[in-house]
Amino acid sequence: MSKSPDAFRSIGEVSRLVGVAPHVLRYWESQFTQLAPVKRADGRRYYRPDDVRLAAGLCQVLREEGLSIRGAKRLIAADRGAALRAVGAARLGEAAGDADPPAPAVRLMRPDPPPAARPPQRVRQPESLPLFDVQPAQPAAAAPWLDRLVGAALALRQHEFQGKPLPPQAKSLRDALAGLR
Repeated sequence: MSKSPDAFRSIGEVSRLVGVAPHVLRYWESQFTQLAPVKRADGRRYYRPDDVRLAAGLCQVLREEGLSIRGAKRLIAADRGAALRAVGAARLGEAAGDADPPAPAVRLMRPDPPPAARPPQRVRQPESLPLFDVQPAQPAAAAPWLDRLVGAALALRQHEFQGKPLPPQAKSLRDALAGLR
């Protein structure tokens, strides 16, 4: 018997859904105040559906994308975790085997500054991937190319998860990015 999508989940169920150990979820609870499951008097944790989506989004950005705890806290602070919940919902939809998983409509980049404070910039569009609409993030002081690279990797992964075949030039880029790990 399977549970309703709106049902509360135990820490063991969430750890299986998300793909991390229960002690990792407990650690994330101590680091991210937005991840706060309901605790019974005997200490058992029960995760609401939003908590499960947030945990799945955290797993995606922390484990798959290599974002730091501090970076994940900044992402959550930017929009109270809505972007990570959307990523988590897409991750869970794919893991549950839905025929048409919802694609996240968010960019996991730094938030854009207001238009008046934005310095003029010239961005060279890549010629190798005309089929993806990857919006460049604003240049960061450390590494502006990293945002572009992460955006291209996310676009490739979303394209493959939707079951669409990649064109030959995108396959070579995917293989080159996979070789950097």
